[in-house]
Amino acid sequence: MIEKIKSVYGGFRLKQETAGLIRDRKNPDFIRARKIGVLYDATERDNFFMVREFAKDLRDCGKQPYTLGYIDFTEVTFHSLARPEADYFFKNQLNWYKKPSGAVIDNFIKEPFDLLINLTLRDIYPLDHIAANSKAGLKIGREESAIAWCYDMRFSLQPEADEKAFAYLIIHYLNQINNVHTS
Repeated sequence: MIEKIKSVYGGFRLKQETAGLIRDRKNPDFIRARKIGVLYDATERDNFFMVREFAKDLRDCGKQPYTLGYIDFTEVTFHSLARPEADYFFKNQLNWYKKPSGAVIDNFIKEPFDLLINLTLRDIYPLDHIAANSKAGLKIGREESAIAWCYDMRFSLQPEADEKAFAYLIIHYLNQINNVHTS
């Protein structure tokens, strides 16, 4: 019951905060996009390694990926699994209704990415909060998300889809859109 109240309040606050959000919206131009923000659930090590590979592929295409993962542990209990080459935040950086705070989060939100990709396959309020408040020119996420209203492009996924399939599906469709506009 308490978690439900927190969730409802968080959703209400998020809509209030984003009502006046001003950002420079951009077309889905993957060819010209340079800065790409990637949000993901980093609790599982496999997701971290998949996003690291995805970021490497983006760098190989001349992009500048910035990844931010949420780890559903407190920082103290997570030290043995630390991943120093990535930005992430922890459960103890959330307020009572799960709004994240900290310099890394604030910087990510303020960064005017050309693209922001939320790779989460389920609703995770801290990541949803960051995605909804981001100043990114083009926001991409799941159609079934609680914050689908904030995305400029939404993808409906099969139940068996994983984050890797989702990431490369997004890039595939962005490339297809660019091929139509440039041919």
